[in-house]
Amino acid sequence: MRAIAAKHADIFQLPPLLDDPEEAVRWNAARRLPKRYVLRLRTDPHREVRIRVVSLLEDAELIPMMSDSDYYVRLVIARRVTPALLVRMIFDEETEVRRVVAQRIQHDWLLQMAADPDAAVRLEVAQRLSPDLLPRLSHDPDWRVRYEVASRIPLSKVAELADDDDLLVREMVLARLVCEQEPQRVCWYEQYRSRQ
Repeated sequence: MRAIAAKHADIFQLPPLLDDPEEAVRWNAARRLPKRYVLRLRTDPHREVRIRVVSLLEDAELIPMMSDSDYYVRLVIARRVTPALLVRMIFDEETEVRRVVAQRIQHDWLLQMAADPDAAVRLEVAQRLSPDLLPRLSHDPDWRVRYEVASRIPLSKVAELADDDDLLVREMVLARLVCEQEPQRVCWYEQYRSRQ
């Protein structure tokens, strides 16, 4: 009943509801109040309230929430803030947060994430790095990263991966070299890259 009342009550009656024990009441009150009241809920004890608060705030107001204890709050922030602010989240403890950061961060900062402990993050980095920077990932421990490198590295350097431990990586290298030697052929490699 209080949550429904918060949707319709006079706005001057809403501030006390920000201290209500029920999160639905606090949220319904907050979204009708001026932003200065919403800022109070950045540290709300309930994660759903904090997640919803993210949608109401601007970049600078979200900075204190980048270290929220709940990974999903941080994930929503990583998806929402401007890429320039994502540098603050490069070393987030949650892999999924770092993956989103790698997908959105400005190119100048991508190399900072090239040594991430998780292969899924490094793969995101490899997919966005410019071809001339890909040689730095040629010896990555994960075959998926090396495969991405082999598919986009400058042709002058692709032969360096010809002895890779993984068969798929070696096949990608061979396909690129064959396509270079026989440009009249429609190579499966070119079809693969055109779908990327």
